[in-house]
Amino acid sequence: MSFILFASLGALVYVFVTAYRSRKVVNDLRKQGMPMPTFSWLSGHMLVVKENLEKFPIDAVHNYSFARMSQAFRKDKMFYLDFWPISTPFLVITNPYTASQITQNVSAEKPEAVTSAFVAMTGGPNLLSMPEQQWKRWRSIFSPGFSPAHMLSQVPKIVEHTALFCKGLQGLAQDGKLFQLEEATFRLTLDVIGAVSLDAHFNYQTSENEFAERLRSIVEWTSFGGEINPFKRWNPLRPLAIWYNGRFLDKLIHAELDRRFAERKAALEKPTETGAKSVASLALDNYIKDHVSAETESIDPTFKLYATAQIRMFLVAGHDTTSSAITYAFHLLYTNPTALASIRSEHDTVLGADPEVAGEMLSQDPGLLNQLPYTVAVIKEVLRLFPPAGGIRMGSSDIVLSTEDGNRYPTANCSVWILHGAIQRDPDYWPRPEEFLPERWLVGPDHELYPRVKGAWRPFELGPKNCIGQTLAMTEIKTVLAMTVRQFDMKPAYDEWDRLHPHAGIKAANAERAYQVDGGGGGLHPANRYPCRVACRG
Repeated sequence: MSFILFASLGALVYVFVTAYRSRKVVNDLRKQGMPMPTFSWLSGHMLVVKENLEKFPIDAVHNYSFARMSQAFRKDKMFYLDFWPISTPFLVITNPYTASQITQNVSAEKPEAVTSAFVAMTGGPNLLSMPEQQWKRWRSIFSPGFSPAHMLSQVPKIVEHTALFCKGLQGLAQDGKLFQLEEATFRLTLDVIGAVSLDAHFNYQTSENEFAERLRSIVEWTSFGGEINPFKRWNPLRPLAIWYNGRFLDKLIHAELDRRFAERKAALEKPTETGAKSVASLALDNYIKDHVSAETESIDPTFKLYATAQIRMFLVAGHDTTSSAITYAFHLLYTNPTALASIRSEHDTVLGADPEVAGEMLSQDPGLLNQLPYTVAVIKEVLRLFPPAGGIRMGSSDIVLSTEDGNRYPTANCSVWILHGAIQRDPDYWPRPEEFLPERWLVGPDHELYPRVKGAWRPFELGPKNCIGQTLAMTEIKTVLAMTVRQFDMKPAYDEWDRLHPHAGIKAANAERAYQVDGGGGGLHPANRYPCRVACRG
């Protein structure tokens, strides 16, 4: 009881301190005439936020409501929001020009609520929370493991796990039952990221795995809503659950690192190893070359702490957002027959007429993935319409953003929130923005579909701190599509799902039933994990 009382008092102190700071910042911004919704001394902008939230399903991500609010600020595509009394103000950006200014600034960190959530989720300092100097060092250590060439060497591992995914879909097709596709893609991507990052074998697609289950539990407990809802952040059960499950993950990762350390040290002293190295193995190579002598018997504890945190981050980010992207790729392809026919035709041309041998061909020649331009265009269009995450930074007194017209927006004591979904569906930047048109990525600048503004596509974010794992994500999604779209037909089954799980209220966001919801670990996912049915093609 004393712990719960202490946590509750801590939450109240946080609220009051934040409320005072927030109101002062907003008052200064109002005096400067900065754009913001109608202001109330009693509630700030919370009533405006509530009004917009009510236009969407109760579980839809807040991105939808803030994108709707942004329509009132079309001139600069920027506005401030006051979340008094529970959070610091936000500067909301739907302008790629100004968004790039802050993402190019390496010193712009993520807000404290976000970094603390990432540290809790990963068990230590990580590439998403580190200050600039630490980030540079650890990014350089792990970058070789995510190079395009190295990712191609991992294709046989990805093929192996995708083959199990195909076998699972075949079983679901035979059963003819309604199922949630994203549960299957979750298990696939966890197996893949485990193999690629740590050379671990979770076998999560064929059996339960405690490591995978505990990792998912940490993701579900992690709160990135602390900036808006500190009571969720200060939930006394949250840190206990994360700590308990994190200890289990760390124990297994430490054992793997120790084993890899012994193997890597022996291999460097007497090279005999063949085959593709994991991301962790490459990082250990870099560490051993610079810090290990023949007398060194074990990994430095500091390196182990930092390396473990990075691996946990890769495991989380590598399965969470990629799973969402794969699911939405199936959704958009199977609801757009012309695009589906085009991608199948490309796979017939490059991988042969028999879809069942596509995996074998890719294992033997991973470079074939680089001969699938339409498939890449499909993926880019999927990520445009359903970006799996957003962008957020903490402003400071020395970061002032300017628009194309020279208007200046201070960021001191504000969180800067970049709405990827709003930018990537803005008709000022994208011709026919609501349509799924992979062709827009294959045409030249003179074509009507060509994107109008540089920097308006940012699912992996832009700038030096862009997503380190984007090469893995693209490689994995290409492989999965190459091995599945010619073997299966899928059909969303939301109507049937709603009959089986009746509920009142709005059921679609912007006319889309497969709207995005918060997945817990920062990623955005299809509602209800995408209920559907699958059939094998003849």
